[in-house]
Amino acid sequence: MRPRLRLLDRSLGALARDWALPRFRLPKSPFIALATDWALLLYFSYCVFFLVNYWYRAIAPVSPVYQVPYPTYGYVITVGATFLLALLWGNLGTSVGGKALGLVLLGPTGTRASLGLRLKHLGVDLLSWLGTFSGAGILCLPAALLGSLAYSLAHRHGISLVPGVSAAPWGGWSVSAGSGVAAALVILAVACLSWVAANAILGTLWPARRRKEPWRDRVVGARAVPAADLDVVGPGRRWWQSSWALFVLLLVLLTVYVGSLATQISLKVLVNRASSTGYLWKWLVTPDFRYFTAQDPALLQSIMGALIETVYMALMATAFGVILAFPLSFLGARNIMARGPLGWLVYTLTRGVFNIVRSIETIVWALVFAVWVKFGPFAGVLALVVHTIAALGKLYSEQVEAIDPGPLEAIAASGARRWQVVRYGVIPQVIPSFLAFTLYRWDINVRMSTVVGLVGGGGIGRMLFYYKNEIRWREVGAVVAVIVAVVWLMDYVSGRVRERIT
Repeated sequence: MRPRLRLLDRSLGALARDWALPRFRLPKSPFIALATDWALLLYFSYCVFFLVNYWYRAIAPVSPVYQVPYPTYGYVITVGATFLLALLWGNLGTSVGGKALGLVLLGPTGTRASLGLRLKHLGVDLLSWLGTFSGAGILCLPAALLGSLAYSLAHRHGISLVPGVSAAPWGGWSVSAGSGVAAALVILAVACLSWVAANAILGTLWPARRRKEPWRDRVVGARAVPAADLDVVGPGRRWWQSSWALFVLLLVLLTVYVGSLATQISLKVLVNRASSTGYLWKWLVTPDFRYFTAQDPALLQSIMGALIETVYMALMATAFGVILAFPLSFLGARNIMARGPLGWLVYTLTRGVFNIVRSIETIVWALVFAVWVKFGPFAGVLALVVHTIAALGKLYSEQVEAIDPGPLEAIAASGARRWQVVRYGVIPQVIPSFLAFTLYRWDINVRMSTVVGLVGGGGIGRMLFYYKNEIRWREVGAVVAVIVAVVWLMDYVSGRVRERIT
């Protein structure tokens, strides 16, 4: 390539990078501190709304489920007001987020900022965030136009980029197609212009360069830095003299109070109705083991048979879960997969699947599989397998990420391939931990198999659910005693085995 063409190519590439890539980046620590304070203030507002509803229902003659009709703009005002309070708190005092991250507002001389400087920083900070929201709104403009176009096309209102304003009526195929292409080109042009404008605004307010300070700090001459950067450290305040500590105390007390109201906790009811459970405790502590080995005529199964079925359910679920979780754990390990865009994508998807599946309770999976493969132990095994894969995959992958990188680097330096690095550098380090996690998961599956039996997953949970519904508390006591004994034995044996492995 000729020098002029090479220079032109580099100039075009630099221009493309300059305008296509984002030139802004929010400062991590101050932004996290502000988001933390805002979230805490929003939670405080929720508690206030809850208490207003609760005490209004308690005083006024209304329905127990009555909700005070707050206007919609009230919630919008609350969100905006809490954001302003978070800014005010972070600039004029030590907020919870600032304290958690150890941030202190310093002046130009490297000492704590004075009150006047803090007030000036607050004013400029408000302008900075006003510009930030304006830039974000400009970025959302093409999406709004595209949404309006899609809505108008779906409802055959014509070609419209602005709600209520039809730029071209719905006509023949050629006319509509031409108008649609023109609208798409307009949206594309607006997207380019909005990106350039937003990039210029946000790049000025929050430059992406590491050494370049945000606009608010450059104007005022103050900056939020870790407390360790202070040249002069004054005497610290006691906790009851700090706004962040008083707010945390208030929030804890408010959370306990609102939580007790939301969950209807009443020690009075607990004490007054204790005598009503006397017969229940009497029957539970005098279990009836007549069906321990003999079959119950209604269930055609004995407690021992159901217990053996439960243990096998846990064993098969753990075995199949390990087989599938073992290879998936390497796909969910950052140090193994995070090498390039494809690796990051696989890692993110794998971790996402682990988190989603683990967040769904095993009893829900049991209901799904009971409908799928009919009620029985097979449905329970499938439910436990799905949850085991996600749980063990998460534990395994975190253990892979915690290995010593030294052997991996040495094996890779010798010219080994990726799978050879994993085979000889990773697996030998994680096998003991994997075995310990597997035994622990088998112990958990024994307890979970009892629960999935309550919804048709088979095992001893089926007998427990049946006896409970029939109000046969002596048989319930027998089943509970057997479950406790088996869980205790499994916990003891697996604990001793884990000690020898690790």
